[in-house]
Amino acid sequence: MNDTKTAKTDVNQEVKPTFRGHFSHNLDLKGRVSLPAEFRKVLEDSKSTSVVLTNYISDGSRCLEGFTTAEWSHFACRLREKSRFSAKLQKLENFYLSRASECPVDGSGRIIIPQYLRTYASIDREATFTSSIHGFRIWDTRVWNHIFSEAESALLQNPDLFSDVDL
Repeated sequence: MNDTKTAKTDVNQEVKPTFRGHFSHNLDLKGRVSLPAEFRKVLEDSKSTSVVLTNYISDGSRCLEGFTTAEWSHFACRLREKSRFSAKLQKLENFYLSRASECPVDGSGRIIIPQYLRTYASIDREATFTSSIHGFRIWDTRVWNHIFSEAESALLQNPDLFSDVDL
């Protein structure tokens, strides 16, 4: 089975195509960047012709979080089930939803990262795409190298660091 294809699990739940790995690509002067070929395959398998990007904070550092349009829609539907008067939901809307941008993939497999998102994540010339459980992230490569190094150091100091994840 192709790992990006939709499959069924033991409990008959649908497994969605997932992004995997990390890849670095240069941005051009217009803010265009090539999506990694592996990520484009996930989009193709999920019948997406664009991605949704928004600001995000991971490990205390700014980056962008990206989703297929279907995953973003699913996320938005789940949020609609919450009370619109929730202060936490309002903060989420103000920080996360208000900055979301749908970015079409052009015929060359590139997206334009909006200037306000590039500025937020300090992405200047080189961006690193990394997979995450719900989608993917885009980092300034220098920030990603620091984040990865910190995670590796923490794991070297504590080999049981991930034991609480308990899969």
